Amino acid sequence: MKQLLALTLLVCACASDNYDQPVYSPRNSPPPPVATGGLDMLPPADWWHQPMLADAVRVTADQIAALDRIPADDSSRLERDMMVAMRDVRSVLDSKQPTNDDIVTAGQRVRALRDSLFDKQIALLAAERTILTQDQWQTLQQQLQDRRAQRRQDNGYPRRGGRGTGGRGRFPG
Repeated sequence: MKQLLALTLLVCACASDNYDQPVYSPRNSPPPPVATGGLDMLPPADWWHQPMLADAVRVTADQIAALDRIPADDSSRLERDMMVAMRDVRSVLDSKQPTNDDIVTAGQRVRALRDSLFDKQIALLAAERTILTQDQWQTLQQQLQDRRAQRRQDNGYPRRGGRGTGGRGRFPG
């Protein structure tokens, strides 16, 4: 009888899990974004092609054409270079005998890349802002703020949806 009870408990323990709870795993999360230096008002690239933002802002066809003429932002290359430069700073700091000049030079490279990235972001922001009316700009900023608030509310986890079990557990029914 005790063996049957032990076997039943073992089967129940193996069959149950905490499937619906998200698991915190910082190693699987995306890397933190590069500091924007206060440019949190910067909309995502090609935001005027995203229906949720474009419809809310009510961008006209002429404005879309003008926004499409803005030179493509190459900040992704700069951000990649920034990660390499930060890695270089860490490797210099972790070396056996770092020199003052090596550390300062690596730090100055990071600063130069940040300055360049900031300049490009400001130029892009200025170009987009001059195309939009004040009401459109305020609507865009409100939409971006709402998105950030939603992301904070979701604790960084993507919303569940689509073809799932609907919270009923592993097996529907």
